[in-house]
Amino acid sequence: MSYNSLEEIVRECQEKDLPFDEVILLDDMNERNVSREESIETMRGMWEAMKGAERNYDGSLQSRSGLVGGAGKTMRAYVESGNTLCGPFVGKVMASALAMGESNACMKRIVAAPTAGACGVLPAALVPWFKHKKGNTEEILDAMYTAAGIGQVIALRASISGARGGCQAEIGTASAMTAGAMVCLKGGTPEQIIHA
Repeated sequence: MSYNSLEEIVRECQEKDLPFDEVILLDDMNERNVSREESIETMRGMWEAMKGAERNYDGSLQSRSGLVGGAGKTMRAYVESGNTLCGPFVGKVMASALAMGESNACMKRIVAAPTAGACGVLPAALVPWFKHKKGNTEEILDAMYTAAGIGQVIALRASISGARGGCQAEIGTASAMTAGAMVCLKGGTPEQIIHA
């Protein structure tokens, strides 16, 4: 990645009059020496894997240790009861996050975003958003490029490893990526994205 800070990305956005996600897409094309279409297809594959992990969640599975399993199913049932404290959308986000984490613990296919330990955060926001808004895939891919740019800067400057930086390195990074992605989905500016 050619950017050492979020501020550098914002400057590039301003200088070239491009959105945050486009700057990251162009950087990916340059770094991996791929075409626009190849870059987008790679990102689309990750999006399809996120949706697949959500769709294929099996709440009856337990991790080998027996410590993980069923919480996503329980949360989904709670949301469907219509009596949630946080409302149905936030309830769906929480159920999705639990389901992704359980899928990881049960060795199912997930997307490390940015790590397997934090795999539930980004899809937990994007998949319910997509369903709720009956969104289009291109908007989600833009949000994922935005998230990727944020994650790359953090990985370069700090750490995304829970073993090295503690839970905040993984979950904090995933939360920052997701906040930026959600601001992107709402049409926020590059400055608003990095402040999120």
